[in-house]
Amino acid sequence: MPLVSCEGSITHMISEKSSLKDLIERSPYHSWWGEKEYELYVALPISLGQCLVLDDGFVSWGFPDDDAVKKYLTTKRFEPDWFDGGGDELWIVDFICLDGKVLSMVKELRRMFVGIGHREAYWLRTEAHKLGWIKV
Repeated sequence: MPLVSCEGSITHMISEKSSLKDLIERSPYHSWWGEKEYELYVALPISLGQCLVLDDGFVSWGFPDDDAVKKYLTTKRFEPDWFDGGGDELWIVDFICLDGKVLSMVKELRRMFVGIGHREAYWLRTEAHKLGWIKV
């Protein structure tokens, strides 16, 4: 069950900024992030309603267009303007799960994605150089 989903008008309910920063600092893959990365990859998806915040997890997603997807697959870097990039396919951008409950997070994502009209989501795991997807 989500602590907070960033759907529409409830984005104001997001946990304290310090809690999200603590989560990021504890993530081995994200711990190097500074204020700039926080603003671009956490605050921006929160403002767009494109994230899920859990006690020990954070997931964001975007909608890059076809050209952006090609660039993303080549560079392995998701540009912030692609969160609202005009594409039709949903792409998971960041996935932080520190309590080991990945399957429960994925189940919650599936429920949310169906709720916003998406039956699948793509996910480029940049650290593993793997392309994955979630189908509902």
